[in-house]
Amino acid sequence: MQSSGLPLVETPDVLIVGAGVIGTSIAMALSHLDVDVAVVERRHDVGEETSRANSGIANCGWSLAPGSLEAQLVCASSPRWDDIASRLGVTFRRVGLTLLAFSEEEASGISALCERATENGVTVREVRGDELAEVAPHASGRAVAGIYVPDEGVVDSVRLPVAFAELASVNGVRFYLGESVVSASLGNGQVEEVLTTKRRFRPRFVVNAAGLGADFVSKSLGGDEFSITPRRGQWVLLDREFGKRVPSILTGMPGKLGHGPMVIPTAHGSVLIGPDAEDLEDKTDRSTTGAGLDDVVDRCRVLMPDIDTKFAIKTFAGLRPHSDKTYRVGWSETAGNLLQAAGIRSTGVSSSLAMGDHIRDLLVGAGLSDRLDAGARNDLDYTPPLWADGDYARVAKDPLGRTVVCACEKVTAADIHQALREPLPATSIGGVARRTHATWGRCQGSACLSGVSFITSLYTPGEAWETPMHEPGSTLGAGVTTGE
Repeated sequence: MQSSGLPLVETPDVLIVGAGVIGTSIAMALSHLDVDVAVVERRHDVGEETSRANSGIANCGWSLAPGSLEAQLVCASSPRWDDIASRLGVTFRRVGLTLLAFSEEEASGISALCERATENGVTVREVRGDELAEVAPHASGRAVAGIYVPDEGVVDSVRLPVAFAELASVNGVRFYLGESVVSASLGNGQVEEVLTTKRRFRPRFVVNAAGLGADFVSKSLGGDEFSITPRRGQWVLLDREFGKRVPSILTGMPGKLGHGPMVIPTAHGSVLIGPDAEDLEDKTDRSTTGAGLDDVVDRCRVLMPDIDTKFAIKTFAGLRPHSDKTYRVGWSETAGNLLQAAGIRSTGVSSSLAMGDHIRDLLVGAGLSDRLDAGARNDLDYTPPLWADGDYARVAKDPLGRTVVCACEKVTAADIHQALREPLPATSIGGVARRTHATWGRCQGSACLSGVSFITSLYTPGEAWETPMHEPGSTLGAGVTTGE
């Protein structure tokens, strides 16, 4: 590598590339060890890529291939959600799931799925007739049979990587946001130096958790060459009024591209329907199509005929990484100190808690110190927002707390100021939304965007109308719309 001329040189024990839900979970796990850890992320905030637009399902592992690493990590993560959510201030609900079969031919596959779940240690049961109607009263009456999975849950997957990263930051992990990997130099089969757009790193170990960009990062670091294909999924979000009709998740029998569109109550009581699945070439294409969204609605109405799109408040698309090898997790064959955590397509959130521990254990096995940091914390100082606890008496004591900025989501001025002062503070309107859900309610920011942008501008350069929506330059004045 030629001299970069960059004066900043960092020498962490572990350099993590990528700050989505996988990268931040790894950072959180490592933050409890007495080691030096740094994270680089090309986006301006954590959780700004795949993690910002997914189902929010915390899968319990019922449908995964027994014995696979994916199943092991998902099943290990599932029992931990209630505890981690309470410690980090992340909303989680164990709502349950019902798989629906609409013919006896489809129902013939139920026993095999039940056996798979049992092998994974997950409690499920086949349901028919009155029992099916009891566990899924909102499901189509045309279903002839189903599988009921009581332990399936939903989590605020948008705030989750923020919370992981905040705890890691409190425990001393350094985050370098808006900084991309450019290249690396290797010696004796090891990554010796990593060049980013702003500094040089000389790490002992490197972890590639770059999601959609994991193939580029691996190649740049002299690691294995593979391809990540962006798989686009389109979604429709319906508000909480409709959410009262959807007590649990509905899904159909799985096909080649997964379970297909689902009906999903979110952690906050709204409803997601989707996604479809379309493999693309462009890793930035988050556009939606009328035909695609119509197809999502039609397919979800097979599961729940009462879906009413007059309650729709947003449509959007997310991209998830599809690779020829799902869960490409392990040491690189060409760079001995490069640990891959890539190809994690649909269960990144669901496996994230155990994934952080798994990567930590692999690093310790390779020589990283396992000495615990006696001062590391296990929870965050987090004041619940008004929508979470409805404690009007508490917020009334604070002028900012009793000033509701976003009426749809009951977000107060105090909540927004907290998001802008956290260990990893928001630096954009999108960042505030990820931390508070302001602008994400029924009006989609029509009533509150001016207030949110004004408060955010107190902490960011420029006037309120210049406040970035997401990445620097994506301002209100540029006409960028709200939402993901």
